Amino acid sequence: MNFARHQISATAPVLIFDTRFDPDCRIFTTCTKAGFAVYSVCPLKLLRKREITGGTLAFAVPLHTSSLIFLVGGGRSPRYPPNKIIFWDDAQGHEVAELEFRERVRGIACRRGWLAVALRRRVLVFKLDTSISRYNEWDTCDNSRGLLALATGTHATLLAIPGRQTGHVQLVHLPPCPPPQPIGPPVSTTPPRPPPPAPTKHPVTIIAAHTTALTTLTVPASGRYLATTSSRGTLVRIWDVITGKLIRELRRGTDKAEIYGVAFRPDEREVCAWSDKGTVHVFSLVAGSGRLNRQSTFSPLTTYIPLPKYFDSEWSYAQYRIPAQSAHISLTAPPPKAPTADVVDEEK
Repeated sequence: MNFARHQISATAPVLIFDTRFDPDCRIFTTCTKAGFAVYSVCPLKLLRKREITGGTLAFAVPLHTSSLIFLVGGGRSPRYPPNKIIFWDDAQGHEVAELEFRERVRGIACRRGWLAVALRRRVLVFKLDTSISRYNEWDTCDNSRGLLALATGTHATLLAIPGRQTGHVQLVHLPPCPPPQPIGPPVSTTPPRPPPPAPTKHPVTIIAAHTTALTTLTVPASGRYLATTSSRGTLVRIWDVITGKLIRELRRGTDKAEIYGVAFRPDEREVCAWSDKGTVHVFSLVAGSGRLNRQSTFSPLTTYIPLPKYFDSEWSYAQYRIPAQSAHISLTAPPPKAPTADVVDEEK
């Protein structure tokens, strides 16, 4: 046996600036100081890695599982000007096109043949074909977070962007998303599913979601629903985009938090939310799932007694806490509470 003294050192953590999934959630990209990498989701493995010298990236957004990736420079020393979107063909290993704006790019969403770009007070949509052409643009309120959400399922049309008033959401309908092109020989002779009949008029174009600034906008692939959160960070609201009605109001907690993101399960039976509290909350969206989501013991009385809305709230049925002491996970410490921080500021 070898009893010699060996020095064991911890693995140096890799600083990840951003992570983005493709619209089908089959692959995802990570941006680091060295460049970006592409991973497959299942099985989880590294597909390719690109080292980019001369600066750092803000994010890298893949267009489905194609070789096209949209790059935006960011950080203290951006590799590309923050007002440009670089079209990177990973099969060729270099840039093939670019879009330049008069201000910094805040956010990007894409689907087959389309690219949506969020600026500070505008959202622009481009059609991607043999050439790049501007389709349309819409004014928004101050959108420093670059919020926008694009439905990516076959025949989906929805694009959700901030409205002109704080807390409002605009619903824009683009041409239907085409089905994916089959790869290899056909495996079935079943005819493709016909697209649903296009509505003659979309009845709802604006949803007054919150009274404070929006922090997240999320839609499932089908574009049937919309999830919103605000700067108060206590509620996740689920909306029907056809009627514009609020169908579920899910409570993350009672104290203020910064909600980082919301995601639907592919079959739209559940939704999860995560925040600066280090907790991932999972809610059920199945009809009649009030028994699965936790509720106050006084909730049955809300139909008889005018109790505050808090007692009728639905709480997550499952939670996962990210370990605070981790060599590879950095959580932002919450700021010290003010003297009035314990008073619940109810969302309206």
